[in-house]
Amino acid sequence: RAEVRGEDPGRLVDILIVGAIIEARSCERFAALAPYLDDKLADFYNSLLKSEARHYQDYLHLAREAQGSPVDERVAEFLAIEQKLIETPDSEFRFHSGPVTK
Repeated sequence: RAEVRGEDPGRLVDILIVGAIIEARSCERFAALAPYLDDKLADFYNSLLKSEARHYQDYLHLAREAQGSPVDERVAEFLAIEQKLIETPDSEFRFHSGPVTK
């Protein structure tokens, strides 16, 4: 969240891009799991994958509209941030929005 700009329209664009990346990662997970499930559950996961893919596309479309220009550079910046977060040890377990509280 620290990398999201503080004022609109940049803030809105960044939030939409982060949302798109989260949806894309969900697609990856559903696609990876579906082949190992029984047919009924695999069909359900594949339907979720299609839904998440639409959300991904919608978020990027809305980000481009809010920006008024392509957002590819900003997407690349957030993907680099994501990569660093994945590769760097973290002392706290986090799930989407922050630390899990007990």
